[in-house]
Amino acid sequence: MNEKKLNEIIVKIFGAKQEDINDSMSPETIPNWDSMNYLLFISDVEKEFGIQFTVDEVMEAKTLGDIKGYMIKKGIHL
Repeated sequence: MNEKKLNEIIVKIFGAKQEDINDSMSPETIPNWDSMNYLLFISDVEKEFGIQFTVDEVMEAKTLGDIKGYMIKKGIHL
């Protein structure tokens, strides 16, 4: 269920196709993954899941898998 919610945010913010979503997605593979959309994505994830990423986590994450890893460490089951 949580992964479905996360994927819905990815589709909404980045315009990615549901079937294309994978952990290796990054700014290099998603044309709409720019700094503004990334911050909107982070904000939506924080609101939806009731978590807060640190500045370091936001800056160090390079792929969707990195973000998911931080979410799991914060107790979100994906």
